[in-house]
Amino acid sequence: MRGFWKKQLPAFLLAMVMVVGMVPAAMAEGEEHKHVYGEAWKNDADSHWHVCTVKDCTAKSDYESHKFGDIVVDSEPTCYQAGTGHRICSVCGYSKSESITATGNHTASDDWSYNTTKHWHACTAASGCPEHLNEASHSYASGEYSSNSSSHWQICTICGGSSSKASHTDSNGDGVCDVCKYGGLPVSSKITVTFKNGSSTHSTQEVSKGSRPSKPSNPTMSGTNKTYTFKGWVSGSNTKAVYTGQSLIDVASTTVSSNTTYSAAYTVKATSQNGSLNVDGTASGVKVGSDLRSTINGKFSNITGTSFSNVRFTSLSSSTYGKLYTSSSKSTSVSTSSSSSYSYSSVANFYFVPTSKDTFTIGYTATDDNGNSVSGSITLNVDASSTSGKTITYKVDAGDEVSFDRSDFQSAYREEYDSGTIKYVTFETTASLSTSNGTVYYNYDRSGEKAFTKSNIDSYNFYYSNSDYGDYALNSLSFAAPKDADSRTVKLTYRACYSSSDYVEGTVEIKVSGSGSSADGDITYQVDPGDEVDFDADDFNDYFQEEYDNYTLRYVTFETDDTLSTSEGTVYYNYGKSSEKAFTKSSIDDYKFYYEDSDYGDYDLSKLSFVAPDDADEQTVEISFTAYYSTSRKVTGTLIIEIGEGDGTSSKADITYQVDPDDEVEFDRTDFNDYFQEEYSSYTIKYVTFKADSTLVSSNGVIYSDYDGDDEKSFTKGNIDDYKFYYKNEDDGDYALNSLSFVASDDFDTAVTLTFTAYYSGSRYVEGTLRIEPKSSTAANGKGDIRYYTTYNTNVQINPNDIARFFNEQYPNNTLSYIELGGVPSSGSLYYDYYGVSKYGSSKLKLTSSNCDDQKFYFSPSSTSQYALSELTYIPSGVNYCASIPFTAYSTGSRSVSGTILISVTYSTVSEVYGVTPKGTSVAFPASAIYTAVSSATGMTLGSIQLLELPASSVGTVYVGSGTSTKASTSVKYDYSTGSQRISQLRFVPASGFTGSVEIPYVAYSTNGNAIASGKFCLGVVNSVKKFSDVTSSTWCYKYVAELSDAKVIDGYQDGSFRPNNTVTYGQALKLIMLASGYSVQQPTGSHPFSGYLAKAKSAGLVTGNIDLDRPITRLAVAQIAAKAMKLNTSDLSSVKPFTDTSDVYVQALYAAGIVEGYFSNGTSTYKPSNTLTRGQISAIVWRMERAN
Repeated sequence: MRGFWKKQLPAFLLAMVMVVGMVPAAMAEGEEHKHVYGEAWKNDADSHWHVCTVKDCTAKSDYESHKFGDIVVDSEPTCYQAGTGHRICSVCGYSKSESITATGNHTASDDWSYNTTKHWHACTAASGCPEHLNEASHSYASGEYSSNSSSHWQICTICGGSSSKASHTDSNGDGVCDVCKYGGLPVSSKITVTFKNGSSTHSTQEVSKGSRPSKPSNPTMSGTNKTYTFKGWVSGSNTKAVYTGQSLIDVASTTVSSNTTYSAAYTVKATSQNGSLNVDGTASGVKVGSDLRSTINGKFSNITGTSFSNVRFTSLSSSTYGKLYTSSSKSTSVSTSSSSSYSYSSVANFYFVPTSKDTFTIGYTATDDNGNSVSGSITLNVDASSTSGKTITYKVDAGDEVSFDRSDFQSAYREEYDSGTIKYVTFETTASLSTSNGTVYYNYDRSGEKAFTKSNIDSYNFYYSNSDYGDYALNSLSFAAPKDADSRTVKLTYRACYSSSDYVEGTVEIKVSGSGSSADGDITYQVDPGDEVDFDADDFNDYFQEEYDNYTLRYVTFETDDTLSTSEGTVYYNYGKSSEKAFTKSSIDDYKFYYEDSDYGDYDLSKLSFVAPDDADEQTVEISFTAYYSTSRKVTGTLIIEIGEGDGTSSKADITYQVDPDDEVEFDRTDFNDYFQEEYSSYTIKYVTFKADSTLVSSNGVIYSDYDGDDEKSFTKGNIDDYKFYYKNEDDGDYALNSLSFVASDDFDTAVTLTFTAYYSGSRYVEGTLRIEPKSSTAANGKGDIRYYTTYNTNVQINPNDIARFFNEQYPNNTLSYIELGGVPSSGSLYYDYYGVSKYGSSKLKLTSSNCDDQKFYFSPSSTSQYALSELTYIPSGVNYCASIPFTAYSTGSRSVSGTILISVTYSTVSEVYGVTPKGTSVAFPASAIYTAVSSATGMTLGSIQLLELPASSVGTVYVGSGTSTKASTSVKYDYSTGSQRISQLRFVPASGFTGSVEIPYVAYSTNGNAIASGKFCLGVVNSVKKFSDVTSSTWCYKYVAELSDAKVIDGYQDGSFRPNNTVTYGQALKLIMLASGYSVQQPTGSHPFSGYLAKAKSAGLVTGNIDLDRPITRLAVAQIAAKAMKLNTSDLSSVKPFTDTSDVYVQALYAAGIVEGYFSNGTSTYKPSNTLTRGQISAIVWRMERAN
């Protein structure tokens, strides 16, 4: 403004300016004025502007947001602390402060930091950084403790840190800590003596150490139908309270130095211990000794806990119902004399000849050498089909006639009686004798012809030679089959009589060869396209015994023509197993297939099966066979295999029932009607017929009508097809469909399959398949193809690679595509996407028995709509049980394999029982160590174990007892302390020259017979046992170090140590990986001891670039080198990446091979590729490589 006033203005203008300047504000209010904006900027945190300088004017100009430049750092950020800085507006100069994010660039210390539960690497990038890198829980060597006079603790094998100190415990007052075994604790002057009476406590006494308790009062015990007499006191537990020969102790004269338990022992006399036994034989007799002994011994051992020594038979049913002999020679009858007693071993030879369809009752008293006795009765239930005696078989073509031969009936009689000629024969029949099936005639098509029906044939006697004994001549009888008869069998029961008391009974079977499309086969099997049907060896023996009923088949040979081809189907031995063998039309006649004794053939007849191709459609395969006892005693026949309509899949039954072992499931008639009405919606079925295959056997279960009712009737594979089962009207059949049920055996573990035909009429019917499956249960049932071990509070993620490897064991050249579940476990829960993080399939879904088969779970999903096998998670519920998940795995082709996932859920981990043994040395199973492993993990008493797998013969054999006559079986439970076959009697004998690792998994059962855990007994068979000063049998990596050092893959240091906790270097790892992969020892090519291995690795393409052989190697580098060295396939990997922190294909390939694992948490797995490894850790990886190779 100073320049303004210096201007030379006219006087009047100057006067006007001065006047205006002096106008009062009131006069100026509301009047417009020209804004005069100041030069200085006004601002706030967001904007800046100029303001009008006229008094009270609020006008703004140049209003806009700040224009900040780059940040100016005031203090630098660190790895964990934020820095500070500011930005300046380039227009108004406003300054704004900002925080600079911490870098997060932590640097791990070389040393471990730790507390009492975890360890980690501290960050050294900035002072005071609290970051814990590679934090993990401590890892302790099992059973190894450090201690002082008051407490004990464990040392982490990774970081050297200590756990929390715990005070010593000494429950028995012996001066030794129960946990760490530290001695020198104060010894208690008082101890407790407990007197047990069965499972209850009779009394306790507290006495001074080294003194004697006083004799307690005699206890008593009672039980229904049991009388107990007190015998004395025995040491330790005796839950059954029965005296079985233990040492009796005079407790008042015996000093005690630690807490002691005595148990009461009684002799017991039990009565009314009754049982029953089904007899499956013929009128010529059947060996029942083993089953009879087992039934009696089951009663005896259930009460006493041990086996009987001798048995006396107090009564036998009248000979009218049958005869019981001491052996198959039938020369000596079993005696009921009070002076006659039979040893445990002799009972096994007993032989029973039924003469009635009734029952036969045996009274018994079994005793041992200790004063115990068990009495009762055993009832032999003679199956209706088993009393049929000798079967007389006739064959006839449709539209033709076959005559009865009276000499056949006389021969049947003379098999039971040494002399005499029958006088007459009577017949009874069922619905199979009908005009549609055929008719029995006297004088057929001649003068005096008479027809007999099922309702009148039992009204007549048919005489042998003298008409005084009957109505019609036996030799004038014949059977006429109708022209349109289909393939079928007509049965009549007969009684060939010498007198009313001397007779034999049997069956006449008339086999009609049909006029339809079905071929005339002596043995006929049916199978759907793409499915398998097993050969039943008993079918061939039955056919052979129609000709030679006193002989047992030894072997069978086959011949065939062009009907056995790859397009028609293939006969296999051990189909789907590693020892599978296929037979062609040109090779099958080169082999013999033995019935029972392998000395008579090349392959087991019962392990043959026929597999129909997927595209087969209503074809017939015909195979000629010859069944031999000897070259002079043989019969020929024809095996027909009928392949059903295409697109059938028998593994998917039309009706499916599930039942627990030792339980009953009822047939629902509406299931069959609903199935029928899918084809004929306007009709209701009238009846159903069934045909069973070889799966319907008593070892699986029995089909009954009116089970446990007054009209109970059982059906077998051989007779169920003789009956019709009506839907509503009893005129339409023999038994009510709704009265049928299946009663599963105690060890039911194999599905039973029946084909059925549901009829409205002869022209309106449908065929289908009924499948009765064992329910998935917590009992292992001796199966566990894939095994997981967990505790009650830890979930199990199913690993798809485990199933892929299981599949490839059967089909090495095929690739797993997907699996289908066959059920869900009855304990715990199975979920899909439990953690809700999967991009495949649906969201979190609980799988149940009703929805588990709705989806296919893919090994490598091709789209996000498919369900990924990797997302199956098992959630435990409860503790101490084994859950099973049945599944069927399918390849991209036509191959499929069924298996079971077994999950052991325990309170704590079941320790692996492991030992090292020199090659060629047999090893007894360490029963006490197995007991301790199971008991420690479950808190329960081990009753028995069942082996899940046995070693291959090239590895070795498990025997029972001291010899080699009895091999161990996966179907037998081996008891811990009682029984004729115990864990301690099991013995592993290595194959000649074998060295390596042996793993024998088992299921552990409680004393009540419940599966409570699964575990492993493992052995390292070595040339010699090499010892290291710092690796003992309790060191976690002992197994790996012991076996790899024997194989000269790994070695220690000159001072005799192994140093398992030392970090492994690149050079050390390179040598171990290459030796385990089959590379030879490499001599140094330079100054470094591992330079030869580096040179070879580079030339083989295992590594590239400059390698520092002395620096620690990472988990990523180990995986890359190992996968390349093993030449693992990286092109067939799953589309689901297993780890979130690396997508390296070599890591995934090594993980797929089961050689490395990751770290799982809340639905995601990490590999931690930058972590280093210790020498102990890499020994585990190299050991798995050795096994994989």
